[in-house]
Amino acid sequence: MRIGGLQKHSFIDYPGKISCALFLAGCNFSCTYCHNPQLVDASGVAGEPLTIEDFLAFLAERRGWLEGVVISGGEPTLHRDLPDLCRRIKHMGYAV
Repeated sequence: MRIGGLQKHSFIDYPGKISCALFLAGCNFSCTYCHNPQLVDASGVAGEPLTIEDFLAFLAERRGWLEGVVISGGEPTLHRDLPDLCRRIKHMGYAV
């Protein structure tokens, strides 16, 4: 699973909750209206990649501030380990 980006704070992505938005890279669609075309090709994400462990550490530091996590992309459902990631996030007390 390759992380394509992280919006550290959002008041609009998860209605009624202070959240962050995790963007996963990779998509098998070709939507002409795509808001994140740079995430379609998972190998095209620039910069030093954020690891899942880094992301979970970020969440651990923000307990009491963030309430939820939005997972977007790309197409997150392409990743077989998405259910495990969601379980880990929920186990930390966050809404997903």
